Amino acid sequence: MSAGFPAASEIPADTRPRALLSAGVRRGALLVFLPVFAAGQAIAWLTYAVSGWYRPWSWFKIGLAETLASVRVTFIGSSKRLPSAGFFGELRFPATLAVALGALTVTVVVLAFRAGREQARGLEERPVAAAIAGAAPSLGFAVPMVLIAPFVTLGFPQFGIDHLRPVWWQALVLPLAVCGSCGAIGGLTVAHAALEARGRWGSRSVGAARGGFTGFWWGLALAFAGFLVLAVLEPGATGAYARFVDRSGGSGAALVVQHALLLPNQSAMILATSMGVPTSLDVGATTVARLTLSGIHTDGNVGAGLAALVGAPSTAAAFPVWYLAFLAIPAAATLIGGRAAGRSAGGRPEAALRGALAGVVYAVHCGVASWAAAIVLPPWSAILGGSLRLGVDPARTTLVALLWGVIGGAIGSTWLDVPRRPAPP
Repeated sequence: MSAGFPAASEIPADTRPRALLSAGVRRGALLVFLPVFAAGQAIAWLTYAVSGWYRPWSWFKIGLAETLASVRVTFIGSSKRLPSAGFFGELRFPATLAVALGALTVTVVVLAFRAGREQARGLEERPVAAAIAGAAPSLGFAVPMVLIAPFVTLGFPQFGIDHLRPVWWQALVLPLAVCGSCGAIGGLTVAHAALEARGRWGSRSVGAARGGFTGFWWGLALAFAGFLVLAVLEPGATGAYARFVDRSGGSGAALVVQHALLLPNQSAMILATSMGVPTSLDVGATTVARLTLSGIHTDGNVGAGLAALVGAPSTAAAFPVWYLAFLAIPAAATLIGGRAAGRSAGGRPEAALRGALAGVVYAVHCGVASWAAAIVLPPWSAILGGSLRLGVDPARTTLVALLWGVIGGAIGSTWLDVPRRPAPP
C-alpha cells in the first residue's frame, strides 16, 4: 500500500524567485567553483611533482591562479630590464599574462551548462524564466572567484618580473559572463519544446543553435584529429619535440602537462587557420611570425632572431601542398552542423535557411573561442618591448567563419532529402 506521499521525482520544483536565487548560488559554488578549484590545486601539485619549479607551500597559490585562468582572467604587472641587458638596469615595462587553460575552460562550460539545466527544472513551459534561472549559478561561481583574486601574486624573477596580480574586475565579470551564458543555454534546453512551439522562428532558433553548436564542436574535434595525423606524418618535428622534453627533465615534463591543458586552445587555432586566418606571434603590437596553410613567415629583426634560434635556414618555410587538406576540417564541420540544423525542417528552402542561421551561431562560437584561445606571456617583455601573444585575430576569425558557416550550413542542411511535414487538414 502507498502512504499517499509523492515520490521524490514527483515533488514539484520550487520556482519562487528567492528559492531559485538561493539554489543558484548553492549550485554555482558546489557544482562549478568547487570542482574547478580542486582541479586547479591538482594541476598545481602535478606541475610541482614533475618539475619542482616552485616551493611546496606555493601549491595553493598556484592552484588559485590556475582556477582564475579557467576563465582567462588577466594578470598584469611590470618587468624590469635585467642588469645584463644594458645600462638601464632598473627601467620597467608593462608585463601581461593572459591565458585560458582550455581543459579547465571546457570543464567550466560543461559544469555551468549542467548546473543551469538543473536549476531550470520546473520551468519547462517558460523559456525566458528558464534562461534567467539557468544563469543564476553564475553568482555562486563569481563570488568565490573574486574573493580568491587578492591572494594570488605571481613572480618570475628569472625574467625580471616581481609581481603579477589578477585584474579584480575581470575576476568578477568573466566568471559571471562565462558561467551565466552557459547556464542560460542549459536552462533553455529544458524549455526547448516550449520554445519550438512558439511559431516558426522558435523552431528555427532551436535548429540554428543546435546546428551551430554541433558544427563548432566537430570543428574542434577534427582539428585535434588533424594535429594527431600531422604528428604521425611529420616524424621529424615529433621526434624533436620528444628529444626536447627528454633533455629538459622536469621542465620538459611540466611543459607536457601544460601542453595537455592547452590542447583545446591549440584546436581552436588550428580550426581558425584551416579556415584561412593566420596564427600569429606578436611582440607587443608588432607581428613577428605568421603561420598559414602555405608555411611560416617571419618579419623584422625579432622574427629573424626567432628563426635563427630554432635553427631555421631562412626567415620563411613552405609547407607541402597536402597541408591544404586541412581545408576539409571547416568544410566537414559546417556540413555536419547544417545537417543537424535542417532536421525536421519541412522542405529544402526552410532547411537551407536554418542551415545558414546555424552558420551565424557557428561563427559566434569560433570568434569567442579564438579570443579565449590566445596566449599572452610576459617573459622578456622588458627586452622585447612587450609581452608575447600567440593566437588568431577574433574579429577576422568571426567574419571568415561566418562565410564558411553560412555556405556550409546551407549546403549541409539540404545535402540529403529533407522530410516534408504533412499538410494540415
